Amino acid sequence: MTDHHARPDDNPLQLIAQKERELEGVLERTRQEGAGLVEAAGREAEAALARAREEAAALAQSSAAQAEREAKEISNEVVGRARAEAEALSARAEERMAEAVKLVVERVVGGAQ
Repeated sequence: MTDHHARPDDNPLQLIAQKERELEGVLERTRQEGAGLVEAAGREAEAALARAREEAAALAQSSAAQAEREAKEISNEVVGRARAEAEALSARAEERMAEAVKLVVERVVGGAQ
């Protein structure tokens, strides 16, 4: 016969049930900790992504500014060369203007006589 006055700790089924409850508690805490870790990792990933986007935007802005400076330098060089060529052509044209006028006058006056 069984002793109805036995302590609950001595009953193997009750011990198993108690251990199951303890393990369920441990499992629930572990799940919560895991969810917290996943959430924290997600926040860290979002922060890293935001930093990467900011760095990429800064780099793009820096690159665009550098490209603009280089384009201005090239433009200034091209305009400078074009001005120099125009001035040289103008100087040559001016040098030859007297000769051209003389030639036109001779042809016009020479043809009129």
